[in-house]
Formats: sequence, C-alpha cells, structure tokens
Amino acid sequence: MNKQVDKTVKHISELQNRLNHVRNNLQYIKVIQALKDSLDKFYDLLNNDQNLQREYEATYLRYFFSAGGLSFYDRVCYSILDYRYGNKPF
Repeated sequence: MNKQVDKTVKHISELQNRLNHVRNNLQYIKVIQALKDSLDKFYDLLNNDQNLQREYEATYLRYFFSAGGLSFYDRVCYSILDYRYGNKPF
C-alpha cells in the first residue's frame, strides 16, 4: 500500500509541475481535473489506514489544510468551478 501512496504523491507533484507549463485552456482543465482526481485518490488511500495516516500526515496537511485562506485542494476545486462558469485562464 505504501508504494501506491508514494506513486500517487509523485503523480500529484508531476501534475503540479505540468500545470506550470500548460499553454491553452484545454491543457489547463485536463491537468486540473487530473490533479483533483489524484488528490481524491490520495485521500481515499489514507482514509481507513491509521498507520498510513501517521506516516503521510505532513503531506496530507500540505494538500488539504491551510493556516489561512484556502488549502491546495480547495484552490483546485475552485479552479474547476471557475472554469465551468466561463472564466478561462488563457
């Protein structure tokens, strides 16, 4: 199970990097949706396993919580909603 969680975290990092290099709206929304799906998968993997929750606590907090403002996950969700309402970044 650790390998699957590590692979998911690595995939999230790769998607964050790809998000910096998108060139049009279609690439943007595909990467954002893939990012949301990967974050949801990460959450589901940790949901029922206490040992994994302890091991990946810092990563979980980085993605899903914020000291002030919106978390990374919230920003991804709001970006998808904003895109659906017609606000395109490009």
